[in-house]
Amino acid sequence: MQKWKTVRIRQELAKEIEKKVKKKQYQSLSDFVSEAIRLRMQTLAKERVSEYLERDKHSRAPQLMTQSFYTPKHVWAQATPQRNIKIGITDYFQKQAKEIVHIKTDKIGEKVSKDEPFGMVETWWFVHDLYSPSNGKIVSVNEKVTDDPFTLNADPHQWIVEIEPTRMEIDSWMKGMLSMGEYEKLITKLEGQPTNKMNAKSRAHK
Repeated sequence: MQKWKTVRIRQELAKEIEKKVKKKQYQSLSDFVSEAIRLRMQTLAKERVSEYLERDKHSRAPQLMTQSFYTPKHVWAQATPQRNIKIGITDYFQKQAKEIVHIKTDKIGEKVSKDEPFGMVETWWFVHDLYSPSNGKIVSVNEKVTDDPFTLNADPHQWIVEIEPTRMEIDSWMKGMLSMGEYEKLITKLEGQPTNKMNAKSRAHK
């Protein structure tokens, strides 16, 4: 059973409410109080919209940090808790490459540009550029992978570089990238094409 609290109303306000009740604007004092509470709650809700949005933003952060995004150039990107971007090659890329023998990237501190190469992956048969999904700078390189690129042949899901996006792109770099479902559709389409699937730069290995 609900517990009711006693609410004290100033005499002047009570007289005004009584007039409104007589004019049938409200059926009773309790109706007026209920309406006043409802309007006050609406006002408070509007005042706290920014707070709710910020709370929602933080609740979505863990999900974002575990969600991978993809590019048509077979690079995956994932947000870190520091709001940086870890980048690696996709499983499809590795399967097409078959055997990765060398990886080269720009150095830590160097700037990178969106949709421009920041490094390359070399196989016995071709070289494939690695493209950045955002403007920013390299803050970390996975030396475990660059020193021993053969590890990617066994586990292509390892990250290669970590990029700090620009302030303007810190919350928007994933726009225009592919979701997992969209990337899988792209792969299905590519599998039906007899042409070079990764648009790599073919050359004889020296």
